[in-house]
Amino acid sequence: MTNAAIPRRWTVEIDGIRWLPRMIDKARMRERGELGSYLLGHSPVDRGFLARAGLSTDEFAAVVRASADDPAVLAALRARDGWDEARLRRWSERFPATYRNLIPLWDLDEGYRRPNAFQALGMAAFRPIEGVVMKVFRRISPAP
Repeated sequence: MTNAAIPRRWTVEIDGIRWLPRMIDKARMRERGELGSYLLGHSPVDRGFLARAGLSTDEFAAVVRASADDPAVLAALRARDGWDEARLRRWSERFPATYRNLIPLWDLDEGYRRPNAFQALGMAAFRPIEGVVMKVFRRISPAP
Protein backbone atom coordinates (compact mmCIF):
# COMPACT_ATOMS: atom_id res chain seq x y z
CA MET A 1 0.00 0.00 0.00
CA THR A 2 1.11 3.54 -0.63
CA ASN A 3 -0.46 4.82 2.58
CA ALA A 4 1.38 6.19 5.58
CA ALA A 5 -1.32 4.80 7.87
CA ILE A 6 -2.64 1.27 7.80
CA PRO A 7 -6.05 0.44 9.23
CA ARG A 8 -6.23 -2.28 11.84
CA ARG A 9 -5.77 -5.80 10.60
CA TRP A 10 -8.72 -7.94 9.54
CA THR A 11 -8.23 -10.12 12.63
CA VAL A 12 -9.04 -7.30 15.09
CA GLU A 13 -12.53 -7.33 16.60
CA ILE A 14 -14.61 -5.06 18.78
CA ASP A 15 -16.83 -7.07 21.09
CA GLY A 16 -16.64 -10.01 18.69
CA ILE A 17 -17.37 -8.01 15.52
CA ARG A 18 -14.64 -8.43 12.95
CA TRP A 19 -13.90 -5.71 10.38
CA LEU A 20 -15.55 -3.01 12.51
CA PRO A 21 -12.18 -1.69 13.80
CA ARG A 22 -10.82 -1.59 10.25
CA MET A 23 -13.90 0.24 8.98
CA ILE A 24 -13.61 2.75 11.84
CA ASP A 25 -9.96 3.37 10.96
CA LYS A 26 -10.74 3.82 7.28
CA ALA A 27 -13.60 6.23 8.06
CA ARG A 28 -11.28 8.29 10.28
CA MET A 29 -8.54 8.17 7.63
CA ARG A 30 -11.02 9.44 5.01
CA GLU A 31 -12.14 12.22 7.34
CA ARG A 32 -8.51 13.36 7.71
CA GLY A 33 -7.87 13.07 3.96
CA GLU A 34 -5.45 10.18 4.55
CA LEU A 35 -7.34 7.26 3.01
CA GLY A 36 -4.85 6.98 0.18
CA SER A 37 -5.49 3.93 -1.99
CA TYR A 38 -7.65 2.19 0.61
CA LEU A 39 -11.31 1.80 -0.15
CA LEU A 40 -14.18 2.75 2.15
CA GLY A 41 -17.48 1.17 1.19
CA HIS A 42 -16.32 0.09 -2.26
CA SER A 43 -14.78 -3.27 -1.51
CA PRO A 44 -16.82 -6.48 -1.33
CA VAL A 45 -15.87 -6.85 2.32
CA ASP A 46 -16.95 -3.31 3.24
CA ARG A 47 -20.18 -3.87 1.33
CA GLY A 48 -20.77 -7.12 3.24
CA PHE A 49 -20.21 -5.40 6.56
CA LEU A 50 -22.39 -2.39 5.71
CA ALA A 51 -25.23 -4.54 4.36
CA ARG A 52 -25.34 -6.57 7.55
CA ALA A 53 -25.02 -3.43 9.67
CA GLY A 54 -27.91 -1.82 7.77
CA LEU A 55 -25.87 1.29 6.91
CA SER A 56 -24.65 3.20 3.91
CA THR A 57 -21.02 4.27 3.77
CA ASP A 58 -21.94 7.86 4.56
CA GLU A 59 -24.14 6.82 7.49
CA PHE A 60 -21.32 4.72 8.92
CA ALA A 61 -18.82 7.56 8.45
CA ALA A 62 -21.21 9.97 10.22
CA VAL A 63 -21.49 7.61 13.21
CA VAL A 64 -17.70 7.36 13.40
CA ARG A 65 -17.26 11.12 13.03
CA ALA A 66 -19.69 11.74 15.93
CA SER A 67 -18.05 9.14 18.19
CA ALA A 68 -14.95 9.74 20.29
CA ASP A 69 -13.70 6.15 20.33
CA ASP A 70 -14.46 2.53 19.45
CA PRO A 71 -16.87 1.88 22.35
CA ALA A 72 -18.80 5.03 21.42
CA VAL A 73 -19.05 3.88 17.78
CA LEU A 74 -20.38 0.49 18.87
CA ALA A 75 -22.86 2.10 21.28
CA ALA A 76 -24.12 4.45 18.54
CA LEU A 77 -24.50 1.56 16.10
CA ARG A 78 -26.38 -0.51 18.68
CA ALA A 79 -28.77 2.40 19.24
CA ARG A 80 -29.74 2.57 15.54
CA ASP A 81 -32.99 1.14 14.25
CA GLY A 82 -32.36 -1.93 12.17
CA TRP A 83 -29.07 -2.85 13.87
CA ASP A 84 -28.88 -6.66 13.70
CA GLU A 85 -25.88 -7.61 15.78
CA ALA A 86 -26.60 -11.33 15.58
CA ARG A 87 -26.44 -11.21 11.77
CA LEU A 88 -23.17 -9.26 11.90
CA ARG A 89 -21.67 -11.70 14.40
CA ARG A 90 -22.54 -14.67 12.15
CA TRP A 91 -20.82 -12.87 9.26
CA SER A 92 -17.82 -12.22 11.51
CA GLU A 93 -17.59 -15.89 12.46
CA ARG A 94 -17.61 -16.96 8.80
CA PHE A 95 -15.20 -14.18 7.79
CA PRO A 96 -11.98 -16.24 7.49
CA ALA A 97 -13.66 -18.84 5.28
CA THR A 98 -15.61 -16.33 3.21
CA TYR A 99 -12.63 -14.11 2.44
CA ARG A 100 -9.88 -16.74 2.44
CA ASN A 101 -8.72 -15.65 -1.03
CA LEU A 102 -8.39 -11.98 -0.08
CA ILE A 103 -6.79 -12.39 3.34
CA PRO A 104 -3.34 -13.39 2.03
CA LEU A 105 -3.36 -10.37 -0.30
CA TRP A 106 -4.14 -7.95 2.54
CA ASP A 107 -1.51 -9.53 4.75
CA LEU A 108 1.13 -9.31 2.02
CA ASP A 109 0.17 -5.77 1.06
CA GLU A 110 0.25 -4.50 4.63
CA GLY A 111 3.44 -6.28 5.63
CA TYR A 112 2.03 -8.95 7.94
CA ARG A 113 3.55 -11.63 5.69
CA ARG A 114 6.79 -11.54 3.76
CA PRO A 115 6.29 -12.10 0.04
CA ASN A 116 8.08 -14.84 -1.82
CA ALA A 117 10.11 -13.80 -4.87
CA PHE A 118 7.19 -14.19 -7.29
CA GLN A 119 4.83 -12.20 -5.04
CA ALA A 120 7.43 -9.46 -4.52
CA LEU A 121 7.82 -9.10 -8.29
CA GLY A 122 4.06 -8.81 -8.76
CA MET A 123 3.75 -6.26 -5.97
CA ALA A 124 6.59 -4.18 -7.42
CA ALA A 125 4.90 -4.20 -10.83
CA PHE A 126 1.55 -3.09 -9.36
CA ARG A 127 2.82 -0.26 -7.10
CA PRO A 128 3.23 2.37 -9.86
CA ILE A 129 -0.36 1.93 -11.06
CA GLU A 130 -2.05 1.20 -7.72
CA GLY A 131 -3.51 4.68 -7.27
CA VAL A 132 -4.98 4.74 -10.77
CA VAL A 133 -6.47 1.27 -10.40
CA MET A 134 -8.11 2.18 -7.08
CA LYS A 135 -9.48 5.41 -8.56
CA VAL A 136 -11.06 3.47 -11.43
CA PHE A 137 -12.42 0.87 -8.98
CA ARG A 138 -14.04 3.61 -6.89
CA ARG A 139 -15.67 5.02 -10.02
CA ILE A 140 -17.05 1.73 -11.34
CA SER A 141 -18.04 0.41 -7.92
CA PRO A 142 -19.74 3.23 -6.02
CA ALA A 143 -20.01 2.86 -2.27
CA PRO A 144 -23.46 2.03 -0.91
